[in-house]
Amino acid sequence: MSDTAFSVDGTVAPGSNCRDSTRLPCDLWRAAGTVLTCRGSLSRHEREVLEEKVFMFGRAPESYDVVHPGGSLLKTPCGQGFLNVYPDGRHWHIPGGMLAADELKPSMVGWLRQIAEVQRRTIAVYSITADEVPLFRDAGYAVNKFGEEPVIDLGGLNWQGRPFEWIRRQTNFCRRQGLVVDEITCPEACKSLSQELLAILVEDLSDRVYSRPLQLLEGHFDPQFLLRGRLFVARCGAAGRTEAFVAVFPMENGQSWAFETYRRRKDAPRGTVPFLFRTVIDQLQAEGVRRVSLCLVLGRGVTQDLSVEADPRVRWLLGSAYSRLNLIFNTAGQDYFKSRFRPRYVDRYLCVTPHNSLSSIASFLKTSGALRPNLRNLAARLLKSFGRSSNPG
Repeated sequence: MSDTAFSVDGTVAPGSNCRDSTRLPCDLWRAAGTVLTCRGSLSRHEREVLEEKVFMFGRAPESYDVVHPGGSLLKTPCGQGFLNVYPDGRHWHIPGGMLAADELKPSMVGWLRQIAEVQRRTIAVYSITADEVPLFRDAGYAVNKFGEEPVIDLGGLNWQGRPFEWIRRQTNFCRRQGLVVDEITCPEACKSLSQELLAILVEDLSDRVYSRPLQLLEGHFDPQFLLRGRLFVARCGAAGRTEAFVAVFPMENGQSWAFETYRRRKDAPRGTVPFLFRTVIDQLQAEGVRRVSLCLVLGRGVTQDLSVEADPRVRWLLGSAYSRLNLIFNTAGQDYFKSRFRPRYVDRYLCVTPHNSLSSIASFLKTSGALRPNLRNLAARLLKSFGRSSNPG
C-alpha cells in the first residue's frame, strides 16, 4: 500500500486528500504495522492489487465498495488482508466484512481486538457470515444478528410454477410495452450515460425519507468507476429512453454477484425492475454464475437471535427498523419485493469489540446517515399515514 496515510501524531501525511482523522500511538503502529490509508491516495497498481483481493475474497454484497476512492483502508501487517474503514472519532465502522483468505481471518480478528484495546476504540465489523461468527465470539466480541441476505441459487432456476407467477406476469407486461435490457460494456458509453443514470437515481430517491443512499448499508454508485462491476439498463424499444438500471458487483471470485444499486424513473412501466432483474439473472445463469445476492435486508429475523453475546439494545434498534419503522426505512417493503424472487435467506452479523455502548450506537446512526433524513419527505409521509389511519374507510 501507499505510504500516504495518517501519521502517528494524527496529522495527515503529505499528499493525502482524505478528511478522515485518527490517532495511532507509536507502540501499536510499530507492533501491529497499522496504517490507515486514504483510498483516494492509492496508486493505480495498489488499486489493482486491492481490487483483485476483493474480487477473490469478498463475501458480502457491499465488499466491492472498498475499491471506491472515498473513505479509508486498513491493511494487515502481512499485506494480504484489507478492511474498509469509516472512522468516527473513537469508533471505526467496517462494512463488507474481512477481505482476506480464510486462514488469515483468525489473526485479523485478534489484531482488530488488539487495536481496540490499545487505542480504547470501539470497532464494529458488519456483514459477517455465520461460519465466521465463532472467530469473533471466541475473541470476546459482542455479536448481534444484523439482518438477512436474500440469495438466489441459479443452478436449477427456470421461473416455472406458481411461486414465480408474479415474476412471469411482470416480465410479459414489460415485453409487450417494448422494453429491452442492454448491458453497457464500453467505458465511453458508461461516461455518456452517467448524467442520465445519476438523474434517475436522484429522481427515484427524491420523495423518500432518505434521499441519499445510507452509508454502511448501501454502496456507492459511479457509472464511470465500475471496474469489474457490470451495468445493465432497461430501455423502451420505441423511444430508446432509459427507464431503469441495475449495477451488479462480483463476490467470491466471480461465482456470486450482488445487485447492489438499482433505480427506476417514477413513470417507468409497471414491472420494469422485476423484468430487469429477471433478464440479468438469466444472463448470469447462462454464464455459469452460481448465485446472486439481492443484498441485506436490515433487521430481518434479528428478534430470533437470543444468544448471550447479543446486545438487547442493538437487537431492539434493528428489530424496530424492520418491523415498526417501515414508514421511515422501508425495510419490510424492500423485503416483500425481494421475496417475490423466492430466495433463500442467509444470516448476517454485526461484531463489535470491546462492546456496544450508547456512544457506538449513536456513531452508527451518524455514520450511516440515519440521523439526516429529508425532513420534508418525512413530514409528508407522516401526514399521509395519519390521514389513512384517521379515515380507514
